[in-house]
Amino acid sequence: MKKKTIVKIFDIPVIALAVILTAAIGATVYMDGNASSRVIIRGPDKTWIFPLNAEELISVKGPIGETVVQIHNNHAAIISSPCAGQTCVAAGALNKNGQWAACLPNRVFLLIEAADGKEDIDASSW
Repeated sequence: MKKKTIVKIFDIPVIALAVILTAAIGATVYMDGNASSRVIIRGPDKTWIFPLNAEELISVKGPIGETVVQIHNNHAAIISSPCAGQTCVAAGALNKNGQWAACLPNRVFLLIEAADGKEDIDASSW
């Protein structure tokens, strides 16, 4: 004999509240945090810090020439460098906390970091 499930009067608001809270928490946790991210550019002699939503073109002088970093459209990238391998340019645009690129021969380092100092959760955290 099957038991019949009956929905009570307060079940619907409780279920609706649970769905709304779950969606709100999920949006807060998994939202793209670019608005509170910053770009840190370290050169041999100087360090620059910009918000990720800035529009900047920075030329960093290093031991072998100039490395050019562009911050545009919530992304940061090394767009040109005098190094032979061009691995730093091939790294492409960065936009998530913890991502980085470096031109080691020219001693230039680019890092995306949360402005509040918190780290994003990644698969290695689990």
